[in-house]
Amino acid sequence: MCVLLGDDILLEKQISNTISEIESFLQSFLKKHSFSVSDLLVCAEYTGKYTYPLCLSCQRVGVDLWLENPYAIKHSCGLERGKSDRQDARKIAAYARRYEDKVRLFVLPEKTISSLRELVSEQELYIVDKKKYQGQLTDEKSFMNPQDYRQKSARLKVLLKGLTAVIKEIEKKIRKIIKGDETLSHQFKLLYSIGGVGERTAVKVIVETNAFRDFTDARKFCCHAGLAPFSYTSGSSIHSRNRVSQRADKSIKAL
Repeated sequence: MCVLLGDDILLEKQISNTISEIESFLQSFLKKHSFSVSDLLVCAEYTGKYTYPLCLSCQRVGVDLWLENPYAIKHSCGLERGKSDRQDARKIAAYARRYEDKVRLFVLPEKTISSLRELVSEQELYIVDKKKYQGQLTDEKSFMNPQDYRQKSARLKVLLKGLTAVIKEIEKKIRKIIKGDETLSHQFKLLYSIGGVGERTAVKVIVETNAFRDFTDARKFCCHAGLAPFSYTSGSSIHSRNRVSQRADKSIKAL
C-alpha cells in the first residue's frame, strides 16, 4: 500500500489481505499520526471477493473506502513500463489524489444481499455444470460404443441427480431469504409480475442492483448488463453500426 499526504508519500508498506492485519494497521496508523477517521480515504481496485477483508476492516474502523474499476485506474496513468506491487500502489494512490472530487464511497451490502449474491453465484455454477453434463448425454449417444455410452450415461445421471438436488436446495434458501425481508419481497413481486421475467431473473436483478440502491436509472443498469448500444464512428470514414460494449456483466442478459 501507498499512503499520500498531499503530493508526498507518507508511508509504503506491504500487509496481508486479512481482516485482522488490515484492521490492526488502520488503527495503529491513525493513532501514530494523530489522524481522525475523517482524515483518511482508502482507495483500492475492485477485485470481487478479494476486497471483502478490506471492506469489512474499513467498516469496523469507520474509514471511508473507495473501490474503483481497475480499468479506469490503469488507463488514467499514461504510458507505463514494468509492473510491481509498489508501482501499482503508487498508481492507485495518485489516482485517488487526482480524482478525489469524483469519489464514490463504498458501502458494504446488507447481510441479506450478500447471502443472496453468494447463493446466486453458487447456483449459476451448478446450472452451468448441469447443462454441460446434459449435453454429454444427448450429444454423444450416436457417436459412442453402446456399452461405453451406457456406462458413461449412468455415471452422468448420478452427477445430474446430485446437481438437481443441490440447485433445488439453493432455490429454497433464496426464497426463504426474500420472504423474510419485506423490502426484497416487495421488489421480487414487482419484478416477477413483469411479463418475461422469471424467478432467477428477478433475483439476479435484485442482487446486481443491491436492492435498487446502486443504480439511479434504468439506462445505467442496461449499460451494466450489456444491453445499451453505443455508436462507433470516427471522422468521415468509419461509421460502424451501433453495438453493445463488451465491458459488461453478460450473465444478466443470458438469463
